[in-house]
Amino acid sequence: MSLILILFTLIILTASGVYVLIQDRHATPNRLFAFFALNAIVLTCAAAVRLTSRNVQEIWFVSGMLAPLLASSSWLLIWLILALFIPHRYAQPSVRWMLAAPYLLVIALLTFDWYGGFGIVWRDIIRSDTGTIAFSRGPASFPTLILYLVGGMIVPLAFLITIVVRYPRMRAPALWLTGGTALSYVMGILFGSLSIPMLSYVSLLPLHLAFGWVTLRHQVFRPSSIALRTAIEHLPDGVTILDAQRRVRFANRAAQHLALRIGVGELPFEEALAHAGFYERTTPDDQLDGLRRFHRDGEVAATLVVSEAAIEGDRGSASVLILRDMTTAERQKAALAASRAALEERTTELEQSLKEIQERDALITRLTLPLIPLSNGVLAMPLIGAFDSTRCEALIALLLKRIEERSARMVLLDLTGITGFDESLAATLRQAVDGARLMGAQIALCGVRPDIAESIVHERTDLNGVPRFATMQEGVAALLPQR
Repeated sequence: MSLILILFTLIILTASGVYVLIQDRHATPNRLFAFFALNAIVLTCAAAVRLTSRNVQEIWFVSGMLAPLLASSSWLLIWLILALFIPHRYAQPSVRWMLAAPYLLVIALLTFDWYGGFGIVWRDIIRSDTGTIAFSRGPASFPTLILYLVGGMIVPLAFLITIVVRYPRMRAPALWLTGGTALSYVMGILFGSLSIPMLSYVSLLPLHLAFGWVTLRHQVFRPSSIALRTAIEHLPDGVTILDAQRRVRFANRAAQHLALRIGVGELPFEEALAHAGFYERTTPDDQLDGLRRFHRDGEVAATLVVSEAAIEGDRGSASVLILRDMTTAERQKAALAASRAALEERTTELEQSLKEIQERDALITRLTLPLIPLSNGVLAMPLIGAFDSTRCEALIALLLKRIEERSARMVLLDLTGITGFDESLAATLRQAVDGARLMGAQIALCGVRPDIAESIVHERTDLNGVPRFATMQEGVAALLPQR
């Protein structure tokens, strides 16, 4: 009968570990469960050797493995509970190893005490004539037993009960595991007190059967469930699930960090946001996009944009909300708007400055290209300084405009004040002569110095038919009597 129970236990443990690994051998909870099942297999095999062997040395050796294996089983169970139900806590190495440290310390002390022969916890094993095996207790056996009850039984159960109370969406699988764990502990204590050691070592079966049930029924070890849960927990945006009464049923870490710091299921979503200091500030543009905007003032100002999708199912309606922190974007938008306003203001100032410069240039141009009316129909224009392309264009435009305005018939251009005569100015003079002729006026030149005459010849400027005078006085004297 004992061998049948051992074989059945080994088959169940091996099958559950292999099945979970088949689901997803890369997932952390699946690997942890495989280690947990392997630990139980080694514990069962060691117990079988201890109960069936006739070799005292062999019994002594495997007996020293039992207590450390029980401690490691409790340690792996706590890690497994964290990885399945509170993955963001398991992902924190400090939390994980803080929980594992007492168990690792106990494992090291029990191993050192038994194989070192110190006898602080257990001194030796005793086999009676009836075949019953018992331990010779050491001075620290009773505190060790209390420590096992607390750390090996109460702590895992406390973790599972906390999950049942605080995480409603995980309540069903957590309840099954709580029942399996409690039943395993009760069976172990009961069979141990009844001196049925073989049954006490197969008492872990209810816990493993509970793991098998939640795997089949609730898919806690399925890769889709684990991957989706892990991905949701690590999303930068908040993900929140609301029930039909709009109470918060789930909020990932980002949502809890952004706003929903209160317990899940305690308040409706809007009240939870108000409790966190947010008030709605939805704009018409947000409404067109199907969004809601919430803002919080104060030292820690924040802006949330919420999008909502309704889910209809057999158990009623629910909603999935995506919370996006727009604080940085809003600040950047405000800074961009301020920069744009400053840029527009600067642009206006530059445009005003440019207008003033253009007006000043026009004034300077008019002052450097004065048109002096000598009589009705006769104008005089002294040319002063150097003429670049801009001044040449201004000369043509101003000259033709004044001819039209004053109905001039003769314009006297005085070249006395120019500092250089080049191809550009020569072409300008030809255009002025041709333009004035088309408008019914005539151009006369005066003040042609020897160097200017040489330049006109050098540039081969065709000024035939253009009256020329040595000085302005000669030109005025020659033209005025004709009027």
